[in-house]
Amino acid sequence: MQSDAFDRAPTRSGVGFEDLLASFGSHIFFKPSPPKADAAFRWRSDIVAGPGISVWRTQYSTDWSYASEADEEDLAVGFLSSGAADVVLGTKHVQRTPATAVMMPLPTLRYHKMNAIAGNYASVLLRFDASVVSRVLSTMFHGPRLSTLDLAPSIDLSTDTGQILHQLSRTIVSGLHDRELLARSPKAVALLTEAALQLIFAKVPHRLIDRLDRHPPVATPRHIQQAIDYMHANLHLPLAMSDVADVVGISHRSLQIGFRRFRNATPTAYLRRVRLEACHTELSLPENNLPVNEIALKWGFTHMGRFAAQYRSAFGVYPSQTVKHAI
Repeated sequence: MQSDAFDRAPTRSGVGFEDLLASFGSHIFFKPSPPKADAAFRWRSDIVAGPGISVWRTQYSTDWSYASEADEEDLAVGFLSSGAADVVLGTKHVQRTPATAVMMPLPTLRYHKMNAIAGNYASVLLRFDASVVSRVLSTMFHGPRLSTLDLAPSIDLSTDTGQILHQLSRTIVSGLHDRELLARSPKAVALLTEAALQLIFAKVPHRLIDRLDRHPPVATPRHIQQAIDYMHANLHLPLAMSDVADVVGISHRSLQIGFRRFRNATPTAYLRRVRLEACHTELSLPENNLPVNEIALKWGFTHMGRFAAQYRSAFGVYPSQTVKHAI
């Protein structure tokens, strides 16, 4: 039986550490410490990106390490099939093994040493973009930043949650590597990506997880969901909340009450958040050629200083830093 993309060897290969770094191109988010014997270093790797996520498949013959230089609130989730790794996340030390998945908020990743046992290290890393992470956290917990969540650094893959996360991740990896499937249904990959994050934030311990028990999810009323859908469909237009209320057939006060209850935000704050995510997505594209101020204006932000401050509050970096990392 043919293995799926999660288990197959990466498509690119080479010899020498500098050759490996060149293969990563603009995706590098870390400061590396090269292996001692560069001439003997053999590698295989590939990176595939989809909506809100990228998948890194890597194999190495020799130990090496790095420290994260990422400013944005991305979350990396790693699986090993061979070898081991020592990781420092903030003040927490954790060891990666094939029996666990590791949760690495990139702004907190201080050290990651990959250990090629008997000359073999093989990893699959799912990197969830800050915009998707932030959106899921906002929906579940009303807006905390990933780096302040104190997420437990690892999960046992033999547990129910570990098995479900492993299978979800396998499905995402296979979907991204099947380019025809991704082209036909990017929405399916986006939904799987959000499902994986929802599972992590609902089941992996962190400082806010007890809120889920105290405040179980409540179905969003039809008129509030209609208002949300209308906002998403008209982000590029100047929207008055009274007009949104009229479109869905409720009063402005009912709209305010509904958003505060079911989104823990005013309609205006919710719309601003969605527009910030649209800006973040566009600024993160390597092919983007528009300056920051044009993208901000495109999505409804007219005061550049206020936009920059709101953007940094949402994503932990300024818009210009997002552009720099995307190049």
